[in-house]
Order: sequence, then structure tokens, then C-alpha cells
Amino acid sequence: MKEIVVNIERKVNKIIYLYNSLKKEKDEILEENTNLKSEILKKDKNIKSLEEKIKLLRITRSVGTHDLEKDKESRQKINEYVREIDKCIALLNK
Repeated sequence: MKEIVVNIERKVNKIIYLYNSLKKEKDEILEENTNLKSEILKKDKNIKSLEEKIKLLRITRSVGTHDLEKDKESRQKINEYVREIDKCIALLNK
């Protein structure tokens, strides 16, 4: 009879150990999942920002004036807008 109880205790202890191991592994996976989701969001924001910059550059190039001074002014103005947008995005991310 004592042997049966000892055997049951061993099995229960083994189950508890396995449960704790699986719980720890699950928690680690959930944390990694959260970190990856956060990283994806950051990358998505960066992609959107870069896409906006590309659009602005295409607009600048499509203006196509052959007046170099106006081209330079337009590019400077667009760069100012891009910097301002970047500042706004940085503030929103805080």
C-alpha cells in the first residue's frame, strides 16, 4: 500500500514539474509574441513614413520646372515638411 502512495506522489510531482515547465515556456512565448507585435508596429510606422517621403520626392521631381532656383526652393520646402512630419510622428510615438 505504501508503495502505491509513493508511486502516486512521484507521478503527481512529475505532473506538477511538467505543468510548471509548460507554463514558463508559454509565458516566454507570449512575451516574445508581444515584442514581435510591437516591432511590427514600429516597422509599419517607419514604412508609412518612408512612403510619404517617396511621394513627396516624386512630386518634387514631377514638377519638372527647369528653373534650378525654384527646384531648390521646392525641395527645401518639402524637406522642411518632412522634418516637421517626422517631429510630429516622434511626438505621437511618445
